[in-house]
Amino acid sequence: MAYINTGYARNTVLTVTKGSYSQPYDIRAGFTHNGKTYPSLSNDGFAQLTDADYERRRADFLAFVYSLEDGLQTDCPDMTVGSVVYDTVLCPLSQVDLNI
Repeated sequence: MAYINTGYARNTVLTVTKGSYSQPYDIRAGFTHNGKTYPSLSNDGFAQLTDADYERRRADFLAFVYSLEDGLQTDCPDMTVGSVVYDTVLCPLSQVDLNI
């Protein structure tokens, strides 16, 4: 199966900062939330997730981080903002056929 560069970049690290406190969380790291275990992923494995698998992992990852950080749900009710970036400069789609 050939993978196609769509121009969408998925951010991988969420950093919670409160005053002098700063804690990074990496969505590629393995984690468990609500009885579902997500394995750690390489950069390639993460990039190759389908949109549906990525959205499912992202939703459970954010719920996992909310469960670890008191008050974060109130401070940042929608952490999906900025999780995906469409970038035609860094990820140009100049080729029509990318089947290599």
